[in-house]
Amino acid sequence: MINRLLQRATYAHRVSLVVLMAGVQLLATGCERVVGIEVDTGPERLVVEARLEAVNGAPSGRQSIRLTTTAPYFSNAPTPGARGAVVQVRDDLGRAVRFAESSTSGTYVTDSLVAAVGRTYTLRIEWRGDVYESTDRLDAVANIDSLYFIARPRRDAAKEGVRATIDLRDPPVVANYYLWDQFVDGVRQIAPDSLFRARIVVNDEFFQGRRLRQFQPFDGVPVRSGQEVLIRQYSISETVWRYYDALNQQTNGDGSPFSIPPSSVRGNVANVTRPNVMALGYFSASAVAERRARVP
Repeated sequence: MINRLLQRATYAHRVSLVVLMAGVQLLATGCERVVGIEVDTGPERLVVEARLEAVNGAPSGRQSIRLTTTAPYFSNAPTPGARGAVVQVRDDLGRAVRFAESSTSGTYVTDSLVAAVGRTYTLRIEWRGDVYESTDRLDAVANIDSLYFIARPRRDAAKEGVRATIDLRDPPVVANYYLWDQFVDGVRQIAPDSLFRARIVVNDEFFQGRRLRQFQPFDGVPVRSGQEVLIRQYSISETVWRYYDALNQQTNGDGSPFSIPPSSVRGNVANVTRPNVMALGYFSASAVAERRARVP
């Protein structure tokens, strides 16, 4: 999914410019005609989707990292996997774990990395003669105190339906950054072909150290009686929060004069061999709180 969103952010400015020029020409001539849009294919880049997870109360050494490459904007083919990479994660105590390439193209896995709160992790990737690195700290995450289902505030429940709603208490003193995922009957609500593409990320600037009540991370997703809902709440670093915030601004742009100008979204994975040939995507380490409930 990140690959498709990055393609959208990277190439959208070219498409917008061509469409704008075509529109101006049509207004000038007062007629309609089919306009062909040529979008240049940029250089192939490595795309990293890597999140180490430490699930509260359920430690596991199972971790997975996805490596793909960029593809033409209008391509409908599956995202190309980056095969043959050497992938390793090292913590700040010097312990290193090698990820093995799985049978799924571009997916690298291990069963030997139990991520822990307070540790700092460094990802190292060797691929096609280049070395890529990124570092992130795994911070604690607040628990989800409750999960329940109510209508959106100030909306007609009969027309709108109910939404998954959570309460939590934000830890005091330090700044905290959150990301959420929602699954309904086992189906993740954010996917490449879903209408709901934005990643739900928040910082605690306006509720630091306080209780957050009746928060609906996926307030645009109604749920029905009998469905089972799983909410996952992640801690993320400020760097990763800024990455998702920038990506959301790019993918949610509507082309109006008030939209953020389309541009490439730079992640936190650096090419230490050739700094000018940057990777796309992110590396993060997250603590995860979960809560599951069935809609009444």
